Amino acid sequence: MRGYLNHLAAAAMVIVLGASITSAQETQDKQDKSGDNSSPWYKAPLKLVKHYKSANDQLASDGHLEDKLSKQLRIQGILGADRELQDVCSDFKDLPNCIAVLRLSISLPVEFTCLKWNVTGVKPKAAADSCVGPAGGKAMPLDRALDLLKPNLEVRTEARNALKKAHDDIKDAGS
Repeated sequence: MRGYLNHLAAAAMVIVLGASITSAQETQDKQDKSGDNSSPWYKAPLKLVKHYKSANDQLASDGHLEDKLSKQLRIQGILGADRELQDVCSDFKDLPNCIAVLRLSISLPVEFTCLKWNVTGVKPKAAADSCVGPAGGKAMPLDRALDLLKPNLEVRTEARNALKKAHDDIKDAGS
């Protein structure tokens, strides 16, 4: 009998404490709504997930970046005079990958459309029949895509260097 009383007393304490905590939260919520200057005790889950802009969105949102970057890449011989950066970077999820693929297609004898297809997972209209597309139509990282097209290279260092130069190009054009 004594064991039941202990369990009953513990359950009553849990109920009383739980009720007092929830009522304290309700009064705090009412105060927060009236003040509107304090942050809630939780974060909205959608705000925790960072939504990245695609390469075209990044270029379209800042016209000066597109102009400066296009000019810079044309001077370096990476972007042809007859090509537009937004057209070239269509289907890329981020701008540094697009510029890195452009750089690699010039520095290594790699077909740009083939490398773009492997990195983005979207088959370009002008893809050659000799291009090997990604398995299952899924996008792959730059180093794996490069390894698929040029298996005898140090692909990790080449991809890392191209991405670093792409970040530097974007930083230079943005300033």
